Amino acid sequence: MQIKQNANRAANLVRQLLAFSRQQTLKLEVLSVTDVLADLTNLLRRLIGEMIEMKMVHGRDVSYIKADQGQFEQVIINLTVNARDAMSGDGTLTISIDNVTQVQSVRMGHDMLPRGDYVLIKVKDTGTGVPKEQVGKIFEPFYTTKEGGAGTGTGLGLSTVYGIVKQFGGYVFVESEIDEGASFNIFLPQFVPEESERVVTERASESSTVSQDLTGQGTILLVEDEDAVRMFGARAL
Repeated sequence: MQIKQNANRAANLVRQLLAFSRQQTLKLEVLSVTDVLADLTNLLRRLIGEMIEMKMVHGRDVSYIKADQGQFEQVIINLTVNARDAMSGDGTLTISIDNVTQVQSVRMGHDMLPRGDYVLIKVKDTGTGVPKEQVGKIFEPFYTTKEGGAGTGTGLGLSTVYGIVKQFGGYVFVESEIDEGASFNIFLPQFVPEESERVVTERASESSTVSQDLTGQGTILLVEDEDAVRMFGARAL
């Protein structure tokens, strides 16, 4: 069991490092942020616990984005866990989504944000906030604001968020004041799908709701030159 846990932990660590270095293979598809977050709500509520209030604020007619759904969900989960830890079990988590026009993007005042049409996903907490001297380092790998012994984080949560958002062609900024919480603002380019892509997306969502019989038969070929790893892998399978 210990070997299995360590192997899974190592695999997750590698995934996070790949995400930060932007070398992960992504399966990009047209997504409705509203639908993805709606499906993710129950999981997020379980993650933050009963003492933290969660609010979902959806804008009107939010545009599509093109992203890897699993990686996008990972971004939201990482930010949610980060917000939960910052609030120490009590507070309010607000996740809001809305469209940002080209004019609005200029008025945002972010020097690194090019003029364009975006979908803005804002994850805001009422936690302890981030000191100004730490804001510039918060997305660095292995950098953590937690004190020694406080938590089991690797310091890769926010760097993973940064790497994934960059792979989507987006931008992420943090606004924070001490004792006033923090707001992580993710800007992802709007995507207007062609009519054919809309049809494919709708059919995919319809087919996913139909339960499938996953039973089958076949042969698995396990190739591993390390005896101990091969024996364990075979037993696990």
